[in-house]
Amino acid sequence: MSLSIGIRRIDHIVVLELSGRLSVVEPSLRQSAWELVLRGERHFIVSLANVSYLDNSGLGQLCWLYTVARNREGDMVLLKPTARIKHLLSITRLDTIFESFECEAAAVASMQALTSAVSA
Repeated sequence: MSLSIGIRRIDHIVVLELSGRLSVVEPSLRQSAWELVLRGERHFIVSLANVSYLDNSGLGQLCWLYTVARNREGDMVLLKPTARIKHLLSITRLDTIFESFECEAAAVASMQALTSAVSA
């Protein structure tokens, strides 16, 4: 199953709903996110609830998006990572970098608090 990406907005936050495989043969996350970044987007919630497979290239795409967002005074958080993805984040120590949430409302509130602090 290839990667599909649903894109929606909540205020100034872009929610990327991933479904399928996030891997070396599926660079579409990076391509889609770059188009959004070029339009000025810099706050991302990446939903991983329906990601069936994640490899090191997929982790690299998440790291890339996080770095691009942070370099533009934005942020990226993860939403509903599966148990397997949580394990991968743990063994790679990326769980110390990426903030993750089980509830979309909490992820949105976290992002809104960040943007309020930046604009204050």
